[in-house]
Order: sequence, then structure tokens, then C-alpha cells
Amino acid sequence: MRLYYLGPEGTHSHEASALAAQQLILASAELCPLPTFSDVLAACFASPPGEAFACVPIENSIQGSVWQVWDEVMRACSMAPSQASPTWGILAAVTQPIHQFAIYQEGTDPLQVTTVLSHPQALAQCAQTLKARYPNAVPSTVSSTAEAVRQVAMQPAKSAVAIGSRRAAAVYGLAYDEAPLEDHQGNVTRFAVIGPRGASLPKPTALEWTDETASLCLRGVPHRPGGLVGALQAFAAANLNLTRLESRPVGDQLGHYVYYLDVSVAGLCDEGQLSLQHVVEELATHGTDVISLGVYPVYRNPG
Repeated sequence: MRLYYLGPEGTHSHEASALAAQQLILASAELCPLPTFSDVLAACFASPPGEAFACVPIENSIQGSVWQVWDEVMRACSMAPSQASPTWGILAAVTQPIHQFAIYQEGTDPLQVTTVLSHPQALAQCAQTLKARYPNAVPSTVSSTAEAVRQVAMQPAKSAVAIGSRRAAAVYGLAYDEAPLEDHQGNVTRFAVIGPRGASLPKPTALEWTDETASLCLRGVPHRPGGLVGALQAFAAANLNLTRLESRPVGDQLGHYVYYLDVSVAGLCDEGQLSLQHVVEELATHGTDVISLGVYPVYRNPG
């Protein structure tokens, strides 16, 4: 059993994947780092069902949704033989506390730092604090937080700082500031476990259940006054509570969008399948397709 994640070792995705393997898949699962989200998901989708999963971030409390992940999951689900029952999907989600730390070589002078390296999401989460702590530094993006730490460890001059996890600092033998860098307290990221539909995951013992969610994508919402309102009214008529609504450009021309929705189905019979089916049938009469990205439990890591 393999669990793919955004590597290298020491990323926040690595920490989340280790937790997911322990609590939701198999403690003995092999954790497999790959350099990009595209690589992670491609490896998962190319594996025979039941042999591999992926653990990827899908939303951060500061920076919002991780669009590359949502778009690639949507494409995989929409290319399935049946959009109503695609092969792959989100099986569970875990909300994980995220702390970003300034990591550097021992003896680095903050006023002499000229470069701060990290993943774009981490840099954005710490933008204001970075300006205060490292006023002469210019942000520079790399493929992951752990890769940023690796590059700082390899540099001969003490003029660079990485943003990453304490685990990454330990892996590369670097120092770090005890005070986290993120601009807002309560920084959390929701990570999704993606795998074959119908896979049975164990009930975790160290995570708190918070919701049951259906993630959907709407395609073909009419581009006219009231088009989106009419689509959303179908959910209200079915007594379904929307917890997230965001748009993404289709890519062919301005004004064409798909819409991502999260629907809370906690407490509904059959995980809200009957209510959702009514919505699918209603929207189909208006030419709107509903692509299911998964119906899954959402947990919180209290640690």
C-alpha cells in the first residue's frame, strides 16, 4: 500500500500523510514523496484501485483553496466512465494545525538575510510577519517547504532563510525561531485522502469527527441573470446546507466558469444521496452537470 504526498520529507504534507496513514489507511503504508501535486495525483490515479492513495492539501484558513488539487481531482472524476460513479474521489479529510517557522543556519543575522525561500502558500501565509522580521529579504518560491529548507542547508553564505516545519529543520540540522511566522493564529489546512471510491477506511481513534461533506463541481451553469441563483435554489429546495461555494474559470474564454461546492450531509439518511440525486436531476433539466468529487467524513486533529 502506497500513500503519495508532496515531498520531500519534512513538508506539512509529509506530516499530514503520516497521520493519515496511521489513522485512516494502514500504519504500514509506504509514504512516497513526489515533487509536485500533479505528480502526486497522477501516480495515485495510475495505480490499480486499492494499491495507492494520495494525501494532498485542499484548503487553508488563510489562503483558501488549493486550486491545482481541486481542478485535477475534478478532471479525473469527469473523465470517468460515469460521472455519477467515478473511479476516484475524496475519501476523508483531516483539518491539521499548521505552524510555519523561520529556518536558517546557526549564526544567521536577520538584517543580513536577502532571500526567504518557501512554497508559495507558505510565503503568502507569512507575508506580513516576514516584512517585520526580515526587512531586507526578497521572497523566492520553490516546490515545497522542505525543498526550501534543503536549499538553505546547502548554501555556503548565511544570507537565506526558509519557511517550513520543525521536522524539516531537524532533518537538515538547522536552527529555527521558536515563534511561528504565520500572520494569523489558528492557521489550519484541510488535507484530503484521495483513493478509489468504495474503499473502506477505518474509524480513527485520535481524530475528532466534525462533519460529513459532499464535494461537488457544477458545469454548465446558465450564463444569464439568475443562472447561478437558480442552480443554488435546487440545493435549498432539497434542504441541503452549502458550506463552500467558489468559482473557477473554465479556460476557454472570459465569463465561463465551473463552481465548486461543499454540502454538509451530516445526519441525513444515506449520506444525503437521495437529496443529492434530486438536485442532480433538477439541474440536468437546465443543462447543468453535477460532478461528484466525493462524499466523506471530515476530521480534526486536536493535537
